[in-house]
Amino acid sequence: MKANKKLNYVLLHGWGVSNNVWKSFILKLNNFENIYTPCLYDIYGHSNDQGFEAAAKALSKKIKKNSIVIAWSIGGLIALRLMALTAKVRAIIFIASSPCFINKEGWPNGINKNSLIELKKRFSSDAAEGLKHFAGLVAYGDMSSSVTNKTIRQYLATEKQSQILSSWLSELEKIDQRDQFAALEIPVQIILGQNDILIKSNIQNQIRQLNPYTHSSIIKDCGHAPFISKPDETYKVINKFLNERI
Repeated sequence: MKANKKLNYVLLHGWGVSNNVWKSFILKLNNFENIYTPCLYDIYGHSNDQGFEAAAKALSKKIKKNSIVIAWSIGGLIALRLMALTAKVRAIIFIASSPCFINKEGWPNGINKNSLIELKKRFSSDAAEGLKHFAGLVAYGDMSSSVTNKTIRQYLATEKQSQILSSWLSELEKIDQRDQFAALEIPVQIILGQNDILIKSNIQNQIRQLNPYTHSSIIKDCGHAPFISKPDETYKVINKFLNERI
């Protein structure tokens, strides 16, 4: 990183896991100062509204100027909403994320609606088992999927967060933020896993059509969590992007 750049880093986790999911990857960011990894389930405070918009509003008050947001999976939807609320963000790095997660006409390579319905059913029937099923989906496609699965399971959300998690799944089914993504005027990097079965790597072509200034990179031999299964490669992409664009 360029020494004269005073930046703040905000790492946003995804559905089903806690902010501790960043624990190992943060060790790779040893030349990054001022790293903030909020727990998105707790950021609401005493608000009864626990949707993505409310999370973005709460986050907008907590982050500092010159922030670089690194958002994984559903965290990317919160990052996009954050852009309409603050000018503090200098760039966004999306990891295995999309402005619209559900497949629609003319928008393939996301999550099949039936697959989301199946996850919702599993989670509502038995939250713990539903989360374990999700860990398997995240790990699928990794060369060492069993290791990634075990790692993800260490950081799964707890039973007390079930209401928020259920709400997020319902909101995910409806959210389409492609217009917001197309309007972004700050540097953007997308990092995708080559074998991700949730957000397929071919979605990079659709994303480029939305916003041609977006940089995209595909990490080989990994699934939905490249920062866990391929941390060195993920870090190199992030560092290169920041050195070239910020």
